[in-house]
Amino acid sequence: MSSGAGSAPGGDPSDKHPRVHIQDLLQNGQGVGRLNGRVVFVTGALPGEEVRVALDEVKASYSVGHAVEILSPARERTVSPCEVFPRCGGCQTLHLAYPASLAWKQRIVREALARLGGLDGAHVLPTQASPLLDGLRYRNKVSLVVGAADGGTAVGLYAARTHTIVPIRTCPVVMPAVDEAVRALARLARSRPQVLRGLRHVVIRAGARDSLVVALCGRARVRTDVVEPLRRAMPQMTGLVATWDPPGENVIFGRRVETMWGCGDVTEVVAGVTFQFGMTSFFQINTPVLEHIAGLLVERLSGCARILDLYCGVGTFSVLLALRGAAVTGIDSAPRSVDDAARNAARHGVTRAAFLCADAATALAGRHGRELLAGADAVLIDPPRRGCDARVLEAIARAGLARVEYLSCNPATLARDARRLVDAGYRLEDVRPFDMFPFTGHVEVLAGFVRGGAAPAGV
Repeated sequence: MSSGAGSAPGGDPSDKHPRVHIQDLLQNGQGVGRLNGRVVFVTGALPGEEVRVALDEVKASYSVGHAVEILSPARERTVSPCEVFPRCGGCQTLHLAYPASLAWKQRIVREALARLGGLDGAHVLPTQASPLLDGLRYRNKVSLVVGAADGGTAVGLYAARTHTIVPIRTCPVVMPAVDEAVRALARLARSRPQVLRGLRHVVIRAGARDSLVVALCGRARVRTDVVEPLRRAMPQMTGLVATWDPPGENVIFGRRVETMWGCGDVTEVVAGVTFQFGMTSFFQINTPVLEHIAGLLVERLSGCARILDLYCGVGTFSVLLALRGAAVTGIDSAPRSVDDAARNAARHGVTRAAFLCADAATALAGRHGRELLAGADAVLIDPPRRGCDARVLEAIARAGLARVEYLSCNPATLARDARRLVDAGYRLEDVRPFDMFPFTGHVEVLAGFVRGGAAPAGV
């Protein structure tokens, strides 16, 4: 168990560890205080607390440190169940009580809309909580780093804002099948490190119907002699995938993909509908929250005959909407995801969903793009963290689509894009945060826009 604070070395702590009052909490989990008139960012500290801080970096205008002693704990503080928190960068708020984290995420969204989008009148609903198995577990996927640590080979996660590996032997927030595989890999790294030699990452994903697929990620093609040791170490594994030749240094999956053993596709069930997709295709890591969002979108778009689904991924929303009578065109720039989407539609006999592999801005440009927009009643946008291309929003506004549903994983880029839509004549109806990523600063947000009409003050 961990309080989230480090341990002070011997001697008088006041000599090396100044006292700081924490006033705020950043999205990355750092507490914010002031020391000698300068801002200091403190890992392991919560708002309202008095803490002693060890300074790790001192810059011209700010300092960075970590709490070594909690002098007056906040009421919202709880004991972390993780032995490597907060050193591991996977979670940021395991020391913050869950109800308090939901209120904090609502505030993150509200403040981003006001500060970055000038939308201080936006109606931000309370954050929808995530179901948590055993009070903690929700993630159906984990991406582990493989590398040298503690004098040997280890699997783990990077420490926050570094490329230093924090070895792990278990993880309290992943689903049990994933955690069992994590434990097996940690044992394998200690007993037979040669099996993992040359790998950069190992990605584990659990799905419905006991599917568990493992992806081995490296720069070069993975050796075939690793298959049997991994099968013996993880007998619950249903598929083993290799991916190599990454397009960039900070990219996990490579351009080359092959199934080494078993079935390389993951099976998931959302709202009673089965989806299959490859390990390199995007799919949310919290299926119950995804189901909640999907149900809400189906309800909100129930009166729409034709819908555009931009950044559609493996077709989750497209298929669910088409099964309920809408004609849907899904657009995504990832060929593997579009192939998965087409297969998912065909699997369920869906004939009212079509998929286009293209950049969204390119797809909506020209005569074909104008025809797509002219025939649509609504558009669903689910972009990556960088948000939506401005040309996409301009095309939507020119076409005058009556409704826009925007699903965002980044409140900052949502605020920017919401401002653009409001300036183009849309009214922001409501904003719904979802706790897709508990114990982190990440929050999923669904914002609904309608064309024209009176707007609240500031919106």
